[in-house]
Amino acid sequence: MTLRVRLLGRPHIEGGARQPGPEPRGQKSWALLARVVLAERPLTRSELAAELFAEADDPLGALRWGLADLRRCGQDPKLLRGDPVSLTDVSLWVDVAALWDGSLPAAEIGGTLLEGVEPRRCPAFSVWLMLARGRCAARSLEELRRATLGLLSVGDAEAAIEPAGRAAGLDPLDENAQELFLRTLVAAGHPARAAVHLSRCEALFAREGLTCSPALRSAALAASPASPTGLRAAVVARSLLRAGKAAIDAGSADAGIETLRRAAGSAERARDPLVLAEVLAALGSALVHAVRGFDGEGAVVLNQALTAARSADSQRLAAEILRELAFVDVQAGRHASAARALREASAQAETTGDLALTARVLAIHGMNEADQGRHDTAVRLLAYSAQTAAAAASPRQEAWSTGVMARSLLLTGQLDEARAAAERSIDLCDRERWNAFVPWSQAFRAHCLAAAGRGAEARDDAENAYTLACQLGDPCWEGMAGRALALLALQAGDGPAATEWITDARRRCDRLSDRYVWVSGFVALGQLEIAARQQRDLVVPLARRLYRDAMRMDLPEFTAWAVIYQAEAGDQATRPLVQTLAASIVNPELRARAAALADPG
Repeated sequence: MTLRVRLLGRPHIEGGARQPGPEPRGQKSWALLARVVLAERPLTRSELAAELFAEADDPLGALRWGLADLRRCGQDPKLLRGDPVSLTDVSLWVDVAALWDGSLPAAEIGGTLLEGVEPRRCPAFSVWLMLARGRCAARSLEELRRATLGLLSVGDAEAAIEPAGRAAGLDPLDENAQELFLRTLVAAGHPARAAVHLSRCEALFAREGLTCSPALRSAALAASPASPTGLRAAVVARSLLRAGKAAIDAGSADAGIETLRRAAGSAERARDPLVLAEVLAALGSALVHAVRGFDGEGAVVLNQALTAARSADSQRLAAEILRELAFVDVQAGRHASAARALREASAQAETTGDLALTARVLAIHGMNEADQGRHDTAVRLLAYSAQTAAAAASPRQEAWSTGVMARSLLLTGQLDEARAAAERSIDLCDRERWNAFVPWSQAFRAHCLAAAGRGAEARDDAENAYTLACQLGDPCWEGMAGRALALLALQAGDGPAATEWITDARRRCDRLSDRYVWVSGFVALGQLEIAARQQRDLVVPLARRLYRDAMRMDLPEFTAWAVIYQAEAGDQATRPLVQTLAASIVNPELRARAAALADPG
């Protein structure tokens, strides 16, 4: 019989020989169970005793009592035996593990990890629990969103209301969750409910000093009915598809998207899944890339496109849509969802033998790894993507992959290699007359040159990147270039200019709800560095804000930076976090500062 452990919400155990079974006798037994089942590696008895029972006269004896208590509750003498403590000989199901691998039913998602369990006098465990709760909350939102999009993609909007509504309730200030709930209500034919919910959102946001985006307001509007036509729907759809793509390529995003919306209406009437998939894929991609602030709608449309592509048995198109969906998830910090989409996209792309498609999928995989601080893996993936793109004669993809690789090389201390990668990316963009990506690579070359003490050259790059980014109207590029200019001003001893530039960069990169969250974190880290040099009273509040944002957006590298800045500023409560986070640190500067805090001598 499988032992079922519920750790989300009020914890309890199911599936023993007697039901209801006995409950653990104290909070530390629950803490012990959660620590073992959620550990990334098997934990030794000495580690568990030090973390949970250090204050006891006999820590190992207290641990043995806790393990015996859990065996009694689980009604299984083989449970939690050995050293390290093992779970290999028992049939065990844990709701948190199911949440993480995507198998937990949507109806069971949403509870707080170990709700009501707050064991005393074990600071290391309290730190672990805080981190784990944050990750579980973010993962819950991610999975509820996935469930909602899946139901919308097959046309069951009424059923999608429940998971969308619970996601919106989990974090009322998460604009993406509110937008998806509004779109679901409208799709299910409840525009009045959507209007009421939008009013509540606007009131709540106003109380918090926030403003609802145009995308959130548009989500509550019902679509205009398509006008009937005597022309064949499939012919109309393909004609409008070509016209819409041409308008977007020419820089007329609004006109192109409106044309693609009309194409989608015709494609639905044509009842041809391949035509529908092609049109919806183009519309979803345009919403994600051609206009800012509409990633939420783009994700809904792309999921519908994916369903149609699968129905048409088009592996190439399915892989492309999955890659696009992964890109949206990476930008929003939903790394587990991105990884799931990328696994399927890789398998589909491999069957097509399309090298350019493979290069594009590899690039987003590398980006996803880099955002989580796994820069060594990211460099390998992005280098392979660039090589594959070159073999496929896809210079823009080569430029993109090489430019993103420059970031990971910089953050692992490989300045010469990072500068060379940024320069290669810039050269390729210049040859292709592709201005849209140049500011990213120029901003990172500026960071490399600044780190090497070549301030004048760095300033040229940063100013060029900033000017072009503003011309393009790209919030992320503006923030990146502004960060470089701020740090250069600090290097030159102009503190007021540094503060002005970094404040402006933060405002620019955060002005839209669907910003690239990694860039937001990177700019916030620059703000912390400047504050640490000249406004130390701001360090702790800025670090705490970065910590909250990084936890919510699954950015472990920035979580670690936030904790280290707090600890260096004298916040003793954060010191246990440093050791907890240090094991996964790749950045050499970050590792050195963590080591200094862990061992001041």
